Amino acid sequence: MNKKYITHILILLIIIKNVFTQAIFTKTNNVENVIDYWTQEKMSNAEPMLSPIGELNKTTSNNEKGRLLSSVSDSDSINPDVESDYLLTVGKLFFTRSGKNLVCTASVINTRDGNTGITAAHCLYSKEGEYAKNVIFYPGYDNGKPSALGKIPVIGLSVPKSFMISRVDDYAAIKFDYPGKLQEQTGYFGWGLTPTSPVNITIFGYPYNGEIPNCSKDGQNCCVWRGFSTLEFLEFPKITTAWKVPLHIGSGASGGPWVMRNNLPSYLGYLIGVTDFHVGVKKNGKANEYADALNFTLINTLIDWPPSQFSKF
Repeated sequence: MNKKYITHILILLIIIKNVFTQAIFTKTNNVENVIDYWTQEKMSNAEPMLSPIGELNKTTSNNEKGRLLSSVSDSDSINPDVESDYLLTVGKLFFTRSGKNLVCTASVINTRDGNTGITAAHCLYSKEGEYAKNVIFYPGYDNGKPSALGKIPVIGLSVPKSFMISRVDDYAAIKFDYPGKLQEQTGYFGWGLTPTSPVNITIFGYPYNGEIPNCSKDGQNCCVWRGFSTLEFLEFPKITTAWKVPLHIGSGASGGPWVMRNNLPSYLGYLIGVTDFHVGVKKNGKANEYADALNFTLINTLIDWPPSQFSKF
C-alpha cells in the first residue's frame, strides 16, 4: 500500500472522528489564594508530570530516522518575523494533585475570549478521577523565572469525557483569569487545519530529561525540537490516530504544543497536537513520542466559556 493512500486513510479517520461531538467535564478553580500559594520554593520543588508510557517491539529504519530527525533550517522557523525560540505563547503550568506540586507545559491558543490555553488532559485529570487544583500559568517562563506577565491564575478546566473513559483525546482547555485578553500580550497558536503526513513541525516544552538536543533538561528553560512528524493509526497502548516523532520529549514537557509553520503574520503557527505519550522500542532502547490528532469539533466544545455546567472545586 503506497504512503499517499495510507495518508488519505488516516486523514479520513480524523474526519470521521470529528463528526461526533463528545461530552466534556468542566471545573472552575478558586483563584483567590493561588498566586500566594506558588512560592519560589514550591515552584523549584515541583515535580515534572510523567507522560503515559507504552512498549512496542518494533524498530524504526535508519532511513526513516534520518528523514524524521533532520532539522529545519533557520529560514523554516515557525514565523520568519520571530528571531528566536523564546515565546511568551508557551509557558510552564504548575498545579497540585494527590497532595503533590507538579508541573507541565501549556500554551495560548486563538479564541474569541482571548484567555484560553491548551495542555495535556493527563496533567489536569488523574486515573483516580481527581482534577488538578492551584493551577497557574507562567507564560514565557525562562531560565527559572517567569516573564514580566508574571503568574496567570487558571480559573477553569475542560477535560474530554473520552479521555476520562478510554484515555484518548489527551488534551484539555484551560481558562485564564486575566484582565483583558492574554493572547494579545503573548501571541497565540492557531488551530483547525489538518496537514498531510509527514509535516514539518516545531515542538516546545520544559523537559527535565528526554532526548531533545541542546536542551538543558532541567525544566527551567523552554526547549525546542524541529523536524518531521508522521500520522499513524495505533492500537497500542491505546486505539487512536496520533502524530509521531522519533524521540522522547521528556517529563515536564507534557502538554507542550506541536506546531506547523505558516506565513500568516497574525499567527505563530498552527497547532496539530500536544505532547501526550511515548512508546519505547525494546530492541534499541529508543522511544517515539506521540500527540493525539486533534478533534476540532471537540476543541470547539472545550473552549466554550462560560459553560453552564461548571461547578466549583
